[in-house]
Parts: sequence; structure tokens; C-alpha cells
Amino acid sequence: MTSIYDTPHDELQNANQSWWDNNPMTYDWQETLQVERGTEAFYREIDARFFESSRHFGHPTYPDQPPFSEQIDYAGLKGKRVLEIGCGMGATAAALARNGLDLSAVDITPTAIEQTTTRFKQLGLVADIRQADAEQLPFDDNTFDLVWSWGVIHHSANMQQIIHEIHRTLKPGGKTQIMVYNRHSIRNWVLAGLMEGVLKGQFFKKPYEEILRDVTDGYIARHLTPRQARNMFADFNNIHIEFTCLDDLSYVPGNTFVERNLVGKLIPRAMKDRWDHWVRTKFGWFLYLEATK
Repeated sequence: MTSIYDTPHDELQNANQSWWDNNPMTYDWQETLQVERGTEAFYREIDARFFESSRHFGHPTYPDQPPFSEQIDYAGLKGKRVLEIGCGMGATAAALARNGLDLSAVDITPTAIEQTTTRFKQLGLVADIRQADAEQLPFDDNTFDLVWSWGVIHHSANMQQIIHEIHRTLKPGGKTQIMVYNRHSIRNWVLAGLMEGVLKGQFFKKPYEEILRDVTDGYIARHLTPRQARNMFADFNNIHIEFTCLDDLSYVPGNTFVERNLVGKLIPRAMKDRWDHWVRTKFGWFLYLEATK
């Protein structure tokens, strides 16, 4: 069985860039976003969808605390050089710049750069925003105190090359914080393994990697185990891995029924919240990694 990952690098990366330029990340999976792209209302809606979906992990009291302030040391990084790989529509980039970090942001698509630049102009924020392939970062060695990337580098033709570039551009002692997809997540087991692989017979037609790609976004969508992630970041020190996920756990069998019909009646909210936390931290779709150079 063949896979898109057998495609020559340049062809694969060109297809990857085209996919994201035509399908920018707006968190609009149900196509309910009814505001014009590039307007203040558009950015407010993007932020609400993105940051609410990650509230439990990154910022439980948002908007009273900045996005991902459980992970990002805004006070300690004030005035420091920070790079975001994959700025998308500029949600996290704006939070970084607004809190006084000396920000550079890159994305592989012109659409993302246009939208992030428009957002920054509307907010009066300043950053070095440029289109670039993270496999070849346009920055000198030992430049950044932090490299941040949320759900991006696993969508590239050569993920390992991006990791080398992160290491190269970090200052000695600098930190990277990234999120990639967790291969052994309950979401993948249910949607890819059970629904697509077994019930729809896809295991007879294509490799599991292709089935995983079918149930997520992106032309490329790699899913890593913790061991694979540690091996890919072997040049780094102090590697720490956690699991998390989107707030919506509707892919967990029975979760939607329980949430709608039993929570607050037969099941206390606190008990359900503890269950959701256990699912996210043990079998979450997102593998969050921190490491230092």
C-alpha cells in the first residue's frame, strides 16, 4: 500500500502549503463562522473558539489570564526574543506581542501572514511577521529565548528538519514548547481505528497513517508516540511531555449523551470534570512537549 508520505519532498511540501492556504485554521469545522475574514469580529470569534477549546490546559481563568499562561512565562520573557512557528490567523501571536515579548512569527502560507499582519495593524501591535518554511528558518543561530508552536510542525514534509532548525535558532539554554498529535489517543482509536479502520474496512485499503490523516486536518498529519517525540528531540535537554486535548470530547463513546442527560442529575459535575481530565491527560489527542537547548 502506498502513502502520500512516499511523495518526493518538494512535491509533498508544495501540496502541504497549498492545502493550508486554501483551508486556513479558523476553528470552523461546522462552518458556522458568519463574519468577514480580516475584520475585528472575525478575530474575536477565532480567539473565542481557539482559546475556549484549550482553556482547561492553558488558561483556566481566561480571559482573566493571558492565553497559555500556564505554559508561557510572560513576565520572565518580557523583552526577550520569541519565535512562533505557524502563526495562522494570529491568535497566539497577538497574545505574545501584547504581553511585551519581542516576537517573530512565521507561517508557510501567504494567507496566514496577511491575516496576522492585518490583525496586528488593527491592534497597534508590532512584530516581525514573515512568510517562511520552518524547515529553513530565516534567522541566525542562537537567536531566540523561546520557540513556540501549537499544532503545526507535524504538518510539514520533513518534521525532523524543523526540529533541527528550532535547535539551531534557540539560544543556549533557550526553550521550545510545541504541540503535535499523539498517535495513541482515544480519539484516534475510536475515529481512525474503530470507525474508519474496522467498521468501514479502511484497514484493507490503506496504511493506518493514511487513515489518521483522513480523520484530521492538513494534507500532512503525522501522529507521534512519546518515544518517537523524544527521539526526534534527542538533541535537546530536559524533555517533558504531557497530554491534553480539545475541550470537546464528543468522540469518546457515550460522552455526549452523559453530558447532555446525566450530568447534574445522576452524575455530579465535579465527577464528570475529573473523568474528562483523566481522559485528556492519559489519552489526549495532543502531545505537548517542552525541552531546552
